[in-house]
Amino acid sequence: MARKKIRLLDETLRNAQQSLWATRMRTESMLPIADVIGRAGFDAVCVAAGVTFETAAMYLYEDPWARMRLLRRKMPDTSFDVLIRARNLWGWKAQPRDVQTLFLETLMRNGVDSFKVFDSLDDMRNVEHLISEGRRLGFHVKGFVGYNESPAHTDEYLAGKAKQLVERGVHSFVLSDSPGVMKPKRAQSAFTAIRKAIGEEMDLHFHCHTTSGLGRASVREAIRAGVDVIWTAARPLAWGSALPSALDIVEMAREEGCEIDVDEDALAEINDWFTWVAYKEGRPIPEEKPFDPAAYQSYVGHQIPGGMISNLVQQLKDRGLEERLPEVLEEAARVREELGYPHMSTPYSQFVGVQAVMNVIQGERYASPPEALRLYARGAFGDTIAPMDQNVKDLLSGGEPDIDPQEGLDEPVLPKIRAEYGPFESDEDLLLFLFLHPAAYEDFKANRKPIVDRPRPHPVACLAEELMARKTVGSVEVKNGSDLSLSISNT
Repeated sequence: MARKKIRLLDETLRNAQQSLWATRMRTESMLPIADVIGRAGFDAVCVAAGVTFETAAMYLYEDPWARMRLLRRKMPDTSFDVLIRARNLWGWKAQPRDVQTLFLETLMRNGVDSFKVFDSLDDMRNVEHLISEGRRLGFHVKGFVGYNESPAHTDEYLAGKAKQLVERGVHSFVLSDSPGVMKPKRAQSAFTAIRKAIGEEMDLHFHCHTTSGLGRASVREAIRAGVDVIWTAARPLAWGSALPSALDIVEMAREEGCEIDVDEDALAEINDWFTWVAYKEGRPIPEEKPFDPAAYQSYVGHQIPGGMISNLVQQLKDRGLEERLPEVLEEAARVREELGYPHMSTPYSQFVGVQAVMNVIQGERYASPPEALRLYARGAFGDTIAPMDQNVKDLLSGGEPDIDPQEGLDEPVLPKIRAEYGPFESDEDLLLFLFLHPAAYEDFKANRKPIVDRPRPHPVACLAEELMARKTVGSVEVKNGSDLSLSISNT
């Protein structure tokens, strides 16, 4: 019997830096190691998501499209992957179908080969256009369903959603445990059910965060249950609240008797480079968390991402109420249940977290809900995963009729945008305008920084530079036989 083959999808440049570095990794930290990433043997390398475009332009003043093209030059033979947030593409607002198509066309023109598309409510209507257009344009399309720990997320539910995506034409299926709450036994049963639903020939991916210390054991069970592709990251951006480390998963796959065809020397070189980047930028390298049943129990109810919790703490602190955080998190678990267990990503984590804060501060539940939450209750974002609490739904909707989440999306908007705000330099420029609000777009244009493509420095040169920066060091001399001789005086 042939050995099972496991492949790795690299998320260092996208999900890992989003989880640990607030998506603030600069392109100049990516380019020197890109050629090594390209020859490491990854199934694909994920290079962007909606938040990548926003953050690169708004906070780093870098052109994210230029970043993508530069990376492509460094990795000409590597499959480039992108994450797409269903009909929204990015942020909170649903984008018309002509914008969705233009986005896909522009991704392909800039070197992207595949994309994974997800909707946080698992409403197939919100992904159908992207799947069909992706297939038409020649992308490898990955259907993506998020796992939450809830009564709604049964094996039958997950397998059923996988089958619906297969029926719509996806080429691969991804189960994502971004909250990091899937226990090993559950991973085994869920992937067994999903494999049966999608068949033996389709690639099955597992994406998990390691927030609660379950990632390693859950990945092992997923491998045993027939997963083909595991998402990983370089060690300095792995574990903690991010993803498993690539080299650790290589070792695990071999322990499980699986074949895995990667260049381990390249993986080690990637680790070394990002260790250096983390050091230079003062970023801590997380440790792998042990599983703590008590911490898990306090987290699994609300499943609010760590970055969102820090925002909640600040909101409470601004009001002198930081000691009420436990009460807010308990309320968030209740709100999440009443809203039908949405996947806790933007915008639904904000819906849950903000409403929980308001309920606690105001002392009256749902006294003044945001308008977006009222629209959610009326179906404007799609059908909820589980039925909403009827009393809460009635309160939020105010008796107004339900809204079709696809209403108006067939109406083209690009001609109007070009006429009102153009001319634009390119489709890339137009899309960047849409990613940002007008003020942020103008700010980016005024402050755009050139991307510097520097060669990767020799480790010995880095060592010498660091030593010479110390006032207590007068000189540095490095010798390595006849290959290298370096002597520097600190004068």
